[in-house]
Amino acid sequence: MSSACCTLPPVQAEYTPKGEYIEVAGLKTYAVGPEDAKAAILFVYDIFGFSPQILQGADLLASQGFRIVMPDFLVGKYATAELFAPGHEAERDAYFSGFPGSLPSQSKPVADVAKYLKAKHSAVGVIGTCWGYKAVILSEGVGEFEALAGIHPSFSAVEDAEKINVPLCLIPTKDEDMSIVNKIYENVEAKNPGKNFMKHFDTHQHGFMAARGSVDGGPRTEAYHEGYTILSTFFKKYLKV
Repeated sequence: MSSACCTLPPVQAEYTPKGEYIEVAGLKTYAVGPEDAKAAILFVYDIFGFSPQILQGADLLASQGFRIVMPDFLVGKYATAELFAPGHEAERDAYFSGFPGSLPSQSKPVADVAKYLKAKHSAVGVIGTCWGYKAVILSEGVGEFEALAGIHPSFSAVEDAEKINVPLCLIPTKDEDMSIVNKIYENVEAKNPGKNFMKHFDTHQHGFMAARGSVDGGPRTEAYHEGYTILSTFFKKYLKV
């Protein structure tokens, strides 16, 4: 059993985030965990922004000694649950046609936050969730990180592996194309054999560790907690916490 399994706090249905909002590289940023931590993790949220579930996930990781920063790369312009309800197709199309997080626009912001963290911490990792995974992969700062995790990664492509030269953790769901995700993993594993990890949560939907996650108990909450346990174990190993 991993140490994270023993020490990661339980998920709470009624929850108040433990961090604070600061400014990093000009962006409002949720920050939690020791400011003097040896290791820091840039956590790139999904299209729903600062959801309660993803903030609790950041706090779970911070409880293990990491400094976690989650910048507001979408500058407050988040998707909402209503956009995905029947009858809201026009609003949904309008949101995505003008999506504020277009991948090219995030290249420098991600790199700027990486540089900020490297100036303050001796080891820096990154988590990209959903859209955030691809934003990290395409960033000019992707080479700044010592370890990288992709959680229910969107827009994955086989050539993503060409950008990844550090230990990789992948947590796909039933909604990702596993023929592509498996190939990314195989190609990164060929470069860094034995230093990567993947678990396919094949009965869970895209977003189960973020805004679509459940913190109310039952199998979905157990999977949510397991996912963050995997992340904690992975980053403890490769960021040397």
